[in-house]
Amino acid sequence: MRYTIITFLFLTLTPLVPISEAFRCGTPHLKHDIVPQLPSVSASAPTIPAAPTLSIGFQRPFFAIDFAQKQQYTINATLRASGTHCYIFVEDAVWQEHVNAHTLQTIQRAFDTATPADPRRGIYDILSEDFGPPPDVDGNEKVILLFLNIRDRSASQGTAGYFMPVDQHSGVLHHPTLGPLHSNEADILYINSKNYPTNAGTVEAVIAHELQHLINYKYSPKEEIWVDEGCAEYAAFHCGYDLYQHIQAFQKTPHISLTDWTQMGDTHLLSHYGAAFFFMMYLHDHYGGTSTLAALVQNPKDGITGITDTLAAQGKPNTFANIFADWKVANYLTTWRLLGVVENTFQYHSLRPVIQPIFTHRAYPVNGRNKTLANFSAHAIEYKAATAGQAGLNLSYSTQRNTPIDIKVAFLQNTGEVLVESLRLKTTDGTASLDIPTFGTAIQRVLLIPSLQVESRSFVQQYVTYNYNAYEGNLGTYTTHVLPNPIHPNYWEIIAVPTEASGIHSLTATVRYQNRMLFDAEPMAHIEQKDRLIYRYVFHLKPEVEVESVEWVVKRGDTIIDEGALKD
Repeated sequence: MRYTIITFLFLTLTPLVPISEAFRCGTPHLKHDIVPQLPSVSASAPTIPAAPTLSIGFQRPFFAIDFAQKQQYTINATLRASGTHCYIFVEDAVWQEHVNAHTLQTIQRAFDTATPADPRRGIYDILSEDFGPPPDVDGNEKVILLFLNIRDRSASQGTAGYFMPVDQHSGVLHHPTLGPLHSNEADILYINSKNYPTNAGTVEAVIAHELQHLINYKYSPKEEIWVDEGCAEYAAFHCGYDLYQHIQAFQKTPHISLTDWTQMGDTHLLSHYGAAFFFMMYLHDHYGGTSTLAALVQNPKDGITGITDTLAAQGKPNTFANIFADWKVANYLTTWRLLGVVENTFQYHSLRPVIQPIFTHRAYPVNGRNKTLANFSAHAIEYKAATAGQAGLNLSYSTQRNTPIDIKVAFLQNTGEVLVESLRLKTTDGTASLDIPTFGTAIQRVLLIPSLQVESRSFVQQYVTYNYNAYEGNLGTYTTHVLPNPIHPNYWEIIAVPTEASGIHSLTATVRYQNRMLFDAEPMAHIEQKDRLIYRYVFHLKPEVEVESVEWVVKRGDTIIDEGALKD
């Protein structure tokens, strides 16, 4: 007997468990502690007979996992049904109590013959034809569906099903937490018989999810949790099954990390599944559909690298940071799709989710402090005009220095058009600001969408905090002065002084010479002097420049504050 040390994985799904109930998944906790060094699939002789020799009533023991005691144990099971692509074994202790002949008939039909998505193809045909055939380590050309009472911490924290990669290898394998693990040396999907005795649709969704894990393991045995789970979620959806609970969970908690599942708890686990599913659906809708996701499943590279490598091979190259930034905007603009015209890049085509902003404001000033942002998660801060006469809004954002924060800003205009722009974060001091003088007139709503985007593996579990502010303010009036510097020749200063205090605005100065741009929309520094505030911009003209032909413009956003010529 060959002895190998490998990583042992649990891949679980509970698609229709009510959100009020806790949900347990072993995979993220185990992968957090282990760096997998997986051997190739064993070519050892199978330990169970080939398909033609098995008949209904065949009995054999199986090794299963006790999640409560964190150890392996043995059950006795009997072959109760046999289909084109499956053997269905049932633990003897649960036969006729939770699983009966009608249950097996329904499950076999879904696996072999028909699904909600296609009455002519079962789960096996859809996933094996569209994503690739599963492994066949036991040489029987069938997948074993093992229905058993999965032992867990409690009924409300039950595991709906799992795929056990240890079964793809031979001998006794060793796990640092669970101890010695015996391989069943077969292609097995473990399905909980106790929690869902009457809901065949839920059981079928679990089977489709776990079969995708089996297929994915064949091509990429060390795939990262969030990609593996996202593809498994897509597989269930692709077969026509309802993922309502996972969709609803993410809609309620859209700010969790897409890539980092290590800090999860039972409270937000369904949200992680929902996030991974929505991201795969965004790839489906914008980067080539099912064929692209199939290529991702079959790509031996893992995580972010596997995604970017797959898209490049499909002729759709893009950085993961750019894809994530577009995806986060698409999520939060779902609430605006009935209010305005949203660009195709920021829409789902296959789903119609409703994802609310994390924070919404309609009274100002606003001061948000110490908000926590996880890596590859996104927040959305929505600002609404309070009254029809409101005009002007100044936004500011601050976080740690040299932090790779991406900030997108969406504007809902009175015309119904939705515009999306990037807001540059100054990495030197971690600040960004935006002045919107037409807020309340031409613009009725604004979404500020920050996200932390660090692809380094060493950063995956880290967080940053940020602050944000919003000040309401009318455009007001300004007194402007353009003066030559009395000490340094050829230096000039443009000074703008507001007639009344109305918060700090972002003013810019533009200087032209003979219809040629010398300085374009350069930010003016603001200087606070006791109860006064002045804006100042200093520029230098070469000696050959004719001062009489130099023109200047001061703007707040797109609105001209003042303009003139140096000769004046």
